[in-house]
Amino acid sequence: MNRRNLLQLTGVFVSLTVTGCLGTDPPGNTTDSANNTDSGSSDNGGANPSEDVNSDSTANEESGLSGNAKAAQTPDPDHQIQVKNEKPDPVNTTVTVRRVETGETVHNQTYTIQPDATVTAYNTRQASPDSIEKFNVSVTSDGSTDSFTLKTDQCMNDLEAQVTESAGIDWLYAVC
Repeated sequence: MNRRNLLQLTGVFVSLTVTGCLGTDPPGNTTDSANNTDSGSSDNGGANPSEDVNSDSTANEESGLSGNAKAAQTPDPDHQIQVKNEKPDPVNTTVTVRRVETGETVHNQTYTIQPDATVTAYNTRQASPDSIEKFNVSVTSDGSTDSFTLKTDQCMNDLEAQVTESAGIDWLYAVC
């Protein structure tokens, strides 16, 4: 019975990973991480970006947009930015969040994070974005620095930076 459960869980995990529902960004790959977050269609086909993404399939067919494309065009300002310490010792970590368009720093703070602890450093809702906006999230810890571009749309979920022994800074995120 345990073997069957293990095989089922492995199958689900592999399926999610292969289809792109889960993703991690290797450290030092800041240009690719910015490009990965732009997976939504840049051409919305004339659809109204404020339309309800929960509308029936007929509306999706009429607009020519799939549910994921509509989610990528629908603003969602609520995205938590968390930092997790996966090292055996406490770490000092600086989190800086900047608006990409204006360069304005909306958050810059240093945290002391205990081993295996997670800190919610910021939520993009605090910056009061009026529409879909890009934020550059930079995390520095123990001499390692990495950044990630987060979009405030319904396709992007919360973001977690993981401070690790082997890789420095890893990113954990999910997009549609």
